[in-house]
Amino acid sequence: MRTGIRGFTLIEVLVVLAIIGILTAIAIPSYRQYVVRASRHQAEATMLNLAQMEERYYTNNYTYYAVNTAPPTPEPNGWSNFSGDNINAWKYAITVTVATAPDSYNIQAVPLNGFADPDCATLQLNNLGAKTSSTGSTTCW
Repeated sequence: MRTGIRGFTLIEVLVVLAIIGILTAIAIPSYRQYVVRASRHQAEATMLNLAQMEERYYTNNYTYYAVNTAPPTPEPNGWSNFSGDNINAWKYAITVTVATAPDSYNIQAVPLNGFADPDCATLQLNNLGAKTSSTGSTTCW
């Protein structure tokens, strides 16, 4: 037996690779779920901000402001109809549909740009404060 040779045996290397594989198999799905939840919460915050802006707009103009998928023009100060870091990396497209009789609105956030939210899909918020999702899940909001 030689005492001057040092190194790892094949079994030791395989055990380390197995441990790394197990940790990766657990960590990647958890990280993806975190990213989806964070993006959903960002869309919800944008929707709630739009609802607040709608109510302010209604107070001043006696009507709600419709926002479609294109950036609103002229855009009222502070309005945003997308969710994401910037307008080029949208996670959700947010639209506001306005009905005139009775005066009401429905805010809808639809995932896009390859982003998917299988638990909630499309989020909705109306002028009465009802928060729903297209999947019917109660954990989205």
